Amino acid sequence: MTTRAHTYADIRLAKDSSMERYLHSTQRLNAFHDGIMMKVFLTALQKHEETNGAPPCLFTLFLLGSAGRCEQGTLSDQDHGIVYELHTDDTADYFLTLGQTFSDGLYEAGYPYCEGRVMSSNPIWCRSIEGWETQIHSWIKDETLDTIRSLHMICDARVLYGEKTYISSLKKQISALVNNNRHLLKRFFENIQYMKKSVGLFGQIFTEQNGQHTGALNLKQAAFFPYVNAIRVLAVKEGIEPSSTLIRMKALKQIPAYASRINECEEAYRMLLDFRLRALKNATDYGSSHYIHIDKLGPIRKKELRHILKTAEALHHYVQRLVEKG
Repeated sequence: MTTRAHTYADIRLAKDSSMERYLHSTQRLNAFHDGIMMKVFLTALQKHEETNGAPPCLFTLFLLGSAGRCEQGTLSDQDHGIVYELHTDDTADYFLTLGQTFSDGLYEAGYPYCEGRVMSSNPIWCRSIEGWETQIHSWIKDETLDTIRSLHMICDARVLYGEKTYISSLKKQISALVNNNRHLLKRFFENIQYMKKSVGLFGQIFTEQNGQHTGALNLKQAAFFPYVNAIRVLAVKEGIEPSSTLIRMKALKQIPAYASRINECEEAYRMLLDFRLRALKNATDYGSSHYIHIDKLGPIRKKELRHILKTAEALHHYVQRLVEKG
C-alpha cells in the first residue's frame, strides 16, 4: 500500500484485502485507516482539481469522532470537516464541492455516510477560519444540546491533510471560552452526563431487551462513551489539545490531582480497546459493529467486561463531582 490507487474501487480492494493484518493493534489499525482515507482524499483532490483548478488558499481537512481520536474499529462511518483561509463565496463553493467529492469517495471505499451529516460536504462542517470562529461563538451562546455536542466534536478534531494551525486555534478558542465561565463547563458536562447503566450491583450486565440486538450490549454507548466523554471534559478544563483519549490520559496523569484516578482508567481503557478488537473484528456491517453478545463470552472475558464497565461508571461520576464542585 505504498502507491496511490487510481480509483476508489482500487482503494477499497486494497483496504478489504489488507485489513486483517492490522487487527492485533488499535494503533496500527488506525494508522491503516489514516492511510486509506489519505489515499481517498488525494484521489478526490486530483479529480476535483481537474475540473475546478488548484485550491484557492490554504486549507485543512480534519477528522472527527473515533477517527479524530484514533479509535476506529474495523468498520467506521465518516466524520470530517474542512477549514479554509479565505472568507469568500467562491472559496466556499470550491471547498464544499471538494468535500462532496471526498465524501462520495469515502463511501465508495467502504466508509458509510454519517447519518448526522457530520461531513465536509455539509456547509455546517466546511467553513473559513473566520466562519468557524463565528460559529463556535454562536454555538457557545446558544448552549443547546445540539450546539454543545458540536463543540464536543470539534474538541476531537485531528488534521489529516493541510494546514496544522487552524484546528489548534479553534480548540484554544473553545477551551478559553469554557474555562472563563464555570456555567459553560457545567453545560459542557451536562451534554454528556446521561449514561445508561450497564452493570448491576451484583455484576450482572444489562443488555438490550428488545429489537434486533436483544441480548447484546452496545459497547460504544456502555463503555466507550463514558471514558471518551469524561476524559474530553477534563482535557478541555485543563487546556489539553490532543484528541486521542489515551494521549489525553497521559497528559492528565502529569497533573497530581488526577494521576491516581487516571492510571486506573487508562488500564481499563486499554483493556477495552483490545477487547473490542477481539470481540468485534468479524462484524459485517457498521450498525452491528458496536454490539457484543454477552452469552458468547467466557467467564474470563465477562470478568474483563465487568471491570471495564464499572471503571467507566466510576470515572463518569468522578468527573461529574469535579465539575459540580468547580
